[in-house]
Amino acid sequence: MVLIVVTVAAGVIAGWVRGGRVRHIASASIRGGALVVAAALAQAVHAVAPQPQVAVAMTGLSQVALLAFLWLNRFAAGALLVAMGSSLNAAVILANGAMPVSRDAIIAVSRRPYEVMGRHRLLQPGDAFPWLADVTGLPLLRTVVSVGDVVLAAGAGMLVMWLMRPPRRPATSAADPVDGFRQTLP
Repeated sequence: MVLIVVTVAAGVIAGWVRGGRVRHIASASIRGGALVVAAALAQAVHAVAPQPQVAVAMTGLSQVALLAFLWLNRFAAGALLVAMGSSLNAAVILANGAMPVSRDAIIAVSRRPYEVMGRHRLLQPGDAFPWLADVTGLPLLRTVVSVGDVVLAAGAGMLVMWLMRPPRRPATSAADPVDGFRQTLP
């Protein structure tokens, strides 16, 4: 989660540098917003689910809702990366019942292995897809991430930057600038 916050903040800064504004996000043409709400609610239930079967079912539901939303908005920059990262995380969670976390990575970020709780558990021999688990420590952020987290965060940052761009206006002739570029005719 910390990595996503950092990359979204970087996406906002990059969006500003490219001439975008946060207010443009509200006027962006995004479809299926209710699917994001459904995915977030399923993740919230997952976080407090007392039984592993319920948590796994909520991960599956959340993933289906998120992928449906991303499909509807597949032409948005970063949407494919968000889908890929989320799918990688869902695969390891669904296969193991929770997100396995490397003991060494936890120690590398100056935390204690007993702090692993909730939707995470310590990585064990025999876990499915151990390379997709939270195995990379980011000491500067005091967090442990997976490959899926990195891909998802990169996509989220790109998506925010893309959503901040000024609204498009139709070109009235080939000489009119569209999105900051002039068309040249041969």
